[in-house]
Parts: sequence; C-alpha cells; structure tokens
Amino acid sequence: MLEAAAFFVTVAGYLAVMALRKRISWLSPLVGTVFLVGPVWWLISGDWQAYQRGGDWIAVWLGPATVALAVPLAKQAKAFIRYWRGALLGIAVGCALSPLSAWLVLTLANVDDSLVRSLLSKSVTTPISLELTKLVGGISALAAVLTALTGMIGSLIAGPLLKRLGITDDWAIGVAVGTAAHAIGTASLQRSSPIQAAAASVAMIISAICTSLYLIPLAFWL
Repeated sequence: MLEAAAFFVTVAGYLAVMALRKRISWLSPLVGTVFLVGPVWWLISGDWQAYQRGGDWIAVWLGPATVALAVPLAKQAKAFIRYWRGALLGIAVGCALSPLSAWLVLTLANVDDSLVRSLLSKSVTTPISLELTKLVGGISALAAVLTALTGMIGSLIAGPLLKRLGITDDWAIGVAVGTAAHAIGTASLQRSSPIQAAAASVAMIISAICTSLYLIPLAFWL
C-alpha cells in the first residue's frame, strides 16, 4: 500500500512542479520535485524504505530514458561530425579534471578517505558511478547521493555560469553540461536546445568511457 502511495506521490509531485514551471521558467523539475515530495512523504508516512520500494517502479524506466537521450544526437549527427575532435578533447580533459580536483580539494581538507573515493566518479551517470565507486573502494550509497547532487547542481548553475563566462555556442554548452552533470544535466537541456541536448548526450556517453579508463587503473593502485 505504501509503495503505491510513494509512486503516486512522486508522479503527482512531478506534475505539480511541471505546472508551476510554466510560471517560473527557471525552476528545475527534478530539484523542485525533490523539495516538494520529500516533506509531503514525511508528513504522510516517513517510511523511506517503503518509498524506495515504490520508487523502484519508476527507476525501472531509468535505462530506457537514458537511451532515449540519444534521439537528439541522431537528429544532429551530421552537424556533430564537424566538431568531434574538439568535443572529444574537451570531454577527455573534463573527465580528468573532475576526479583530480575532487581528490585534491578533499585531500587537502583532510576529509575521510572513503568520502574522497566516493566522489571520484560523481560526474558520470549513476549506474556507472556506482560500479566505479566499488572498484576504487568508495561507498556506493554515498556515491549515488553525491552523483545525483552533482547532476542537480550542474543543471541549475551551468547555464548562468557559462553565460557569465561568455560561452554561447550550443555545442560547447552541451559538451560542458554532459561532461560535468551526466544524465540529469543532459535532460535539463531537452527543452532549451536540441543541439545542446545532442552535444550533452555525446559528452555523457564518452565521459563514462573516459572516466572508466582513468579510474579502473587507479583502483589497482589504490
């Protein structure tokens, strides 16, 4: 019973946020739903294990939804051919800087080693992040939360930040968001620009490969 309630509360919350977004254009559907559904579920039940089981009914569609992100790429495939070298270089550098910066900052801050290892794969899509976290000796549950937070924060600040930096090219924006904010960031571009969404889809896929190539050897060293 609670599982079904969790499912309907989540769906209803998302629909409510999408309706509100028509008036508040900057509102992120994902972030808005989290902040709406969390307190509502706490008032209804507070049984988070039941909520997780109900959420699994939705999570089963995560795979097909992620694959569907390739649709914009298919529509922009010819245009991407012109930019693939620069895109590949940017993604490779971004994927190297993400774990390196996390490791450097947290190590200097004397943060617990398990947290450092759980953050190394925060910028790739969740299923891959969890597997990489296991390889490097991090905490999978913590990595899942940090990966989701990375995607949400990236989807919120990427646009304004890149605009302030004077970056307006659709392909550059898409590559940056897809590399740093994985599927959540990519999905946030669907409504704004098909070109940005296509570039982000490419970046998300390649960044998963690059990050794996970087971290798998690191697992043996650690």
